[in-house]
Amino acid sequence: MYEVVTVTRNISPDKVEVVCTSSACSGCKGSTFCNTKGKKFEAWNENKLPVGEGQEVEIYLKPSRTIAGTLITLIAPLLLFPLGYFLAVAAGLGVGASFLIALGSIALGFVGVWLYFKRQANHYLPVVASVLSEEREE
Repeated sequence: MYEVVTVTRNISPDKVEVVCTSSACSGCKGSTFCNTKGKKFEAWNENKLPVGEGQEVEIYLKPSRTIAGTLITLIAPLLLFPLGYFLAVAAGLGVGASFLIALGSIALGFVGVWLYFKRQANHYLPVVASVLSEEREE
């Protein structure tokens, strides 16, 4: 999915901070589920296009990466719950202790997901596809 956003600042040569404009949000298909309305977020300037503050750029959100990111974030920790529970029961612990270990395994899963996304951060960010305008005058 392609969206038009405005660059608010350059974070590094390959990352920019962007914000959706209100007109872009009203026409966006994902506006109902969007949690970035009016908020700033990072985009990966993979091709190191020359962009500056105030420029409008088109970003590309790959649907498969969005879905994969959501699944990794939610499903991986939840899958660790039964694994932690059954391993604790197999070790001879009681039901209460097994439940607490299973909850701990969910927390461990979220730590693992956080580490994974910290290493693979750019691959799940929207990509700057093209520059649409020169710096805006306000």
